[in-house]
Amino acid sequence: MKTGFKPIQTLNQRNFKKNKGRNLVAVMAILMTAIMFTTLFTLAQSMSRNMVEMTFRQTGYDGQASFKNITPEQFSLIADHPDVAEAGESLVLGLAQNKKLGGKQVEIRWSSDINARHSFAMPAAGTMPTAADEIALDTLTLDRLGIPHQLGEPVTLEWRKDLAKDEVTVSTFTLCGFWEGNESVYASMAWVSREFADEMIGNHVPDGKTDILGLHTAQIILHSDRNIEATMENILADTGLTDLEYGVNLAYSPEMNATAAQESLPMYLGMALVFLAGYLIIYNIFQISVTADIQFYGKLKTLGTTTKQIKKLIYGQANRLCAIGIPLGLLLGWLLGMVLVPVLMGRLEGKAVVSSHPVIFLGSALFAWLTVTISCLRPARLAGKVSPIEALRMSDAATAGRKKSKRTRNGASVTGMAWANLGRNKKRTVTVICSLTLGLVLLSCFYAKNAAFDMEKYLSELTISDFRLDDSSSADYIGGYDPHGSTLNAELVASVEGLAGLEAIGHQYSHQFELTLDDETVQNIAAFYTQEMLDDWATYDPSGPAQIKNAMETREAVGVLYGMDGIPLDAITQDRYLLSGTYDAEEFAGGDYVLAIGPAIDSTDPERKAVLPVPAVGSSIALENRTYTVMAIVYPLQAVEEGAYEGGVQNRHSMSFIIPASAFRQQWPENTLRRLFFHVEDEHIPAAQEMLDAYTKTIDTSLPVTSRKTMTQQYEAETRASAVMGNTISVIIALVGVLNFINSMVTAIVSRKKEFAMIQSVGMTKRQLRKMLICEGLDYAAITLIVSYLVSALAVGIGVRAMTANEFSTFHFTLMPLMICTPVLLAFAVLIPFLCFKNLEKQSIVERLRTE
Repeated sequence: MKTGFKPIQTLNQRNFKKNKGRNLVAVMAILMTAIMFTTLFTLAQSMSRNMVEMTFRQTGYDGQASFKNITPEQFSLIADHPDVAEAGESLVLGLAQNKKLGGKQVEIRWSSDINARHSFAMPAAGTMPTAADEIALDTLTLDRLGIPHQLGEPVTLEWRKDLAKDEVTVSTFTLCGFWEGNESVYASMAWVSREFADEMIGNHVPDGKTDILGLHTAQIILHSDRNIEATMENILADTGLTDLEYGVNLAYSPEMNATAAQESLPMYLGMALVFLAGYLIIYNIFQISVTADIQFYGKLKTLGTTTKQIKKLIYGQANRLCAIGIPLGLLLGWLLGMVLVPVLMGRLEGKAVVSSHPVIFLGSALFAWLTVTISCLRPARLAGKVSPIEALRMSDAATAGRKKSKRTRNGASVTGMAWANLGRNKKRTVTVICSLTLGLVLLSCFYAKNAAFDMEKYLSELTISDFRLDDSSSADYIGGYDPHGSTLNAELVASVEGLAGLEAIGHQYSHQFELTLDDETVQNIAAFYTQEMLDDWATYDPSGPAQIKNAMETREAVGVLYGMDGIPLDAITQDRYLLSGTYDAEEFAGGDYVLAIGPAIDSTDPERKAVLPVPAVGSSIALENRTYTVMAIVYPLQAVEEGAYEGGVQNRHSMSFIIPASAFRQQWPENTLRRLFFHVEDEHIPAAQEMLDAYTKTIDTSLPVTSRKTMTQQYEAETRASAVMGNTISVIIALVGVLNFINSMVTAIVSRKKEFAMIQSVGMTKRQLRKMLICEGLDYAAITLIVSYLVSALAVGIGVRAMTANEFSTFHFTLMPLMICTPVLLAFAVLIPFLCFKNLEKQSIVERLRTE
């Protein structure tokens, strides 16, 4: 059976085949729009997924909830509940204390296979332990211990069952399995067999605080990630275990969702810019197409075609173009996302995961299609409402009212005609200029923002020397800092002091004690920490205000006394870090003065500095049976102040003080170095790094080394995402603008073939015509550059200056990208009209005059 004749569909097909060149430009525009939407959707989805994966690894498991202390009977009840998909359990035996593992938390546990799998610690090689002398470890722990990645290797662990006691158990195992370690996990696992665990635990019942031998933990995997707390409460109610405490994985918290949304915000802002750029070019393409075919639409009107059918014809063309451009754009955009995701995720540990969620492709296709459809609204309305008579009179020029004729004494000039041609269709001219300007302005802003970052300011907060060596227990927040550690031994210090090109060195010692607060100090604390401040603090960290109140009530706090000389002392006593008082190096060296470390406040704010929550300058303070005078209060410089307390986590308020290293050594001669700082001449830095690399590889794998070079690399990895994303979006939008410019120039020239033939027939030479077209392109470029320089100057001078007004930036006014793009744009402005003219020359004047 034959189907009926469909005139609109037939016209669509024939019109599509006729305008191949115009369609190619439109498909390219839609393709680039779809590519950018897909790339941004891929980056946004991948960013969220990778941040969740990173949080999983940091928390140590990917289940929705966990129990830190649960009995086997309680575990069985919960595991059998219908809302629970899987449940894993483990038994804690203790923490490894091997010297080579200093600064790294390694927990010795028995684990079920489910628990190991959801803890990212299932052996990739070998198996989980089954015999009493078997153990499975990650590769990072094996590397620290100097054990090859081979099954059957002997492993000796020294471990503590009670963190409050010095008793150490030594056990030797055979390696039965291992997996790839990850630096971002809070602790590495050492899996032992159930037989070994039962033998060690016996009938012992842990207290769940420092005595951890036999602690039974569990993680719960639910069928859904939604309403986790409500589901868990329901499970506990059904099992009669409502008093049992559980924790929800941080990866599923609202805060995590907010962080992921914040990280993805640049992608969504990028989508808005892509929509704007896509709209400008696609609107321009269809506006030009409608103007060029307006007489065709007028003839259709005389044949009885309705406005609705005309619009349907234009939307049909748009949908055909979308059917070609969008699928290809989705594929290329996702492939581009695969390349960019590892770059953006470079700061995260582990392998970046590229999301292929259906929402990427559905969302990108929908946004690209909407961009095209919205771009067609006005051109379709123009084509639909035009009358046949108007259509026959319309040309490439705008349909404005009658223009006044202009008279000149010397007649028309080629440059004047070129300038006048821009005004023939003002809307198209403005659209092209806006499209080009948008990309150039964005490129200037992103460049200026990145150029404003001051690496020296950034590094001055994080590291105060070329190299910093720490005791391996300095960052052990569980086991605590050991003031008698052997990491920074005399041999290592001697090696550093013997380095070629050594410019300066500095030492830092540490001692912890019980501090009794006097009346004046308690008053200072009360005056600084107002009730409003404590209430605000309690909203995100209730323990902090509680510690402050407890210190004021009991008049007791944890005291930390640092002994310093050289680099750290010189750094923390700079004028910008003095919150109160003055520093006199000669008097301080006498040993009768102390520096109090104050709060992290803005040192330029006089109100915040009026009263500080430490002993006041000039007051006397007793520290460990010796009285000192407070010389000054200094800012808590991170490179000096960070680190663990002795004995691990302290749920009490603390205060820190500084005395000269020489005075410290006299009082506590047994304490060893906590940190060693040193500067090396630039040309000798590689040699120093090589010496430290060799030391950490062959002598002490636990030595923590911080260098300015590694901190610089870390920053570059962390900021690579915004730099790459911003510049990529800007370049793509600039390319879209160039494509818009090319399309407008080509269409303007092709649609005026007959006009050019007429003016050539009355005397204009080829040279003059070519000059006119090139001048027209240069006029486009000149206007674009003038607007771009003005808008960029305002955007950079006002917007970027405000955005970079922070402690790590030094604003520099620059329009470097515009200066680089200027000759490129001018070259395009000359090249494109020249090539179009060469193509125009292929037809004779007579042939062009016969063109309708």
